Amino acid sequence: MDIKKRILLVDDEQINLEFFEVMLTKLGFEIEKTDNGADALELVKRFKPDLIILDNVMPRLSGWEVTKIIKTSEDFRDYADTPIIMFSAMDDVKDKVEGLELGADDYITKPFNFSEVLARIRAVLRTRELIHQIERREARIRISEEIAHRVLGFAAGLRVSLVELMKDAEALEP
Repeated sequence: MDIKKRILLVDDEQINLEFFEVMLTKLGFEIEKTDNGADALELVKRFKPDLIILDNVMPRLSGWEVTKIIKTSEDFRDYADTPIIMFSAMDDVKDKVEGLELGADDYITKPFNFSEVLARIRAVLRTRELIHQIERREARIRISEEIAHRVLGFAAGLRVSLVELMKDAEALEP
């Protein structure tokens, strides 16, 4: 059974929040939304989203500021790997580069095409899931290596004990 992916929508334009909430809810996503960056930070901790869709130009905290806090602040270290898709009407290359360098996983300029946005959402979530699979496999490999190391250590100790027992037995023979 698939668990619903949680998406946090952050945009100061109410029409965008409502549109995305309706569309993404119909597609099976669990949605939480806010219209400013400061509230977004609170929601990240409470809602624990699988993805954040974040407008750049907002009151209180910009999308860049929110991204920087989530990606670098010690208070948000548990959420630093949460993918962020940044939305912005600013389509200058330097703005896109700045967003991506701050840690956004994708940058979409407004106006947007919903089909493209949905494809990007799915791609970012797919990438995140693949990263989690790799992390789980690496953890299993580390555990397997530790078990193998302990078994080899135990076997070596057992071999030494058996050799000593054999010597003791030989010394007791007439």
